[in-house]
Amino acid sequence: MKKRIISFILCISILFSGCYSYKDINKVLFVTSFVVDIDNNNEPIIYLETFKPYRSNISGSEKGQRIVYRGTGKTVHEVIRNIGLSSSFRIDGTQSKAIIFTTKAAEYGIDKFIDFFHRHQEGLIRQYIAIYDGDVEKLLQTQIKSEEYIGLFLADLMDNIKVSSKAVKLSMNDYLNERVMESTACIMSLIRLDETQMENLITIDGGAIIKNDKMVNKLPKSESQAYNFLADRIEGGTLEIPHPKEKDKFITLEILKSKTKNKIEKKDNIVELTKKIKVKTTLTGTQSPMNFTEEELNIIKARAEYNIKKFSREVFEKYKNENIDIFDVADIYNRKYHKEDSKNILKNTILKVEADVKIEGSSNKFDYSK
Repeated sequence: MKKRIISFILCISILFSGCYSYKDINKVLFVTSFVVDIDNNNEPIIYLETFKPYRSNISGSEKGQRIVYRGTGKTVHEVIRNIGLSSSFRIDGTQSKAIIFTTKAAEYGIDKFIDFFHRHQEGLIRQYIAIYDGDVEKLLQTQIKSEEYIGLFLADLMDNIKVSSKAVKLSMNDYLNERVMESTACIMSLIRLDETQMENLITIDGGAIIKNDKMVNKLPKSESQAYNFLADRIEGGTLEIPHPKEKDKFITLEILKSKTKNKIEKKDNIVELTKKIKVKTTLTGTQSPMNFTEEELNIIKARAEYNIKKFSREVFEKYKNENIDIFDVADIYNRKYHKEDSKNILKNTILKVEADVKIEGSSNKFDYSK
């Protein structure tokens, strides 16, 4: 009986004990984002954006402070250990939301740094990865009113990405999968400071094209929507369609749902890749009056489908000619013809796009007045 009571007490004490007490948490710096740059010798420069918490045993009493550290060294791990020599607190990476590489570091090679974040016991595969185009110190000095911490702001920005079909996002887990696939290429978020706003904000500006762990080009925002359709990564956004009757006027369709299916066939030395894109939309605005008759809705539908097919083919051909397989053609081919060599299959691939746009919702509202 005594053993049971002791065992019960031990279980209760374990279950109700947290990871940190308020005394422990006052001695820890939580990293919210890692920023990776390189010097002129291609050695890493690491910036740690950290949160220094302060908690007391008084209910509701808590506050924190943002501290940014900069360190240098031969490897990422050495740099972080060197930063630890300047801090009287233990650095904890378990709460990091983002790993940000500068374009200079990404062009040199992400593979020189990524292994630490994957292998280290505090590494998180759910944090986002992005490439920053601009002055890194200016980024870290930016004060964003809606969120003090850049790592947290970037995570919220990525989570809110479905508001735009022209934005690209990639997590650490996604990247680790992409880098071992046959295509060896992927798209990471390209971020920059948007100085056109009333205050400086971080914005997603298309994507960075990564091939064999190196940034080789940029995916412009104007091409991002077509890429997302082909890659089946549309979560939401809008389609702007030319007005059927008024030149230089547009109609806006909001994307409610999108799904892209692949069909691949080998015919002699040619590979036919068919992308079947189904999009469910609702009409959200017009710049000029319309009655929205069945005939006019069919015209809008046809123009939306035409735009999806046209821009998808243009983006595909552009990167096919550059031999950059950001569309995972080699992997799609390998899944069906796994015994055949899929290397360099992109150059022999012909893309066919089938688009089906369904318009539903407020199409019966025609109270637009001049």
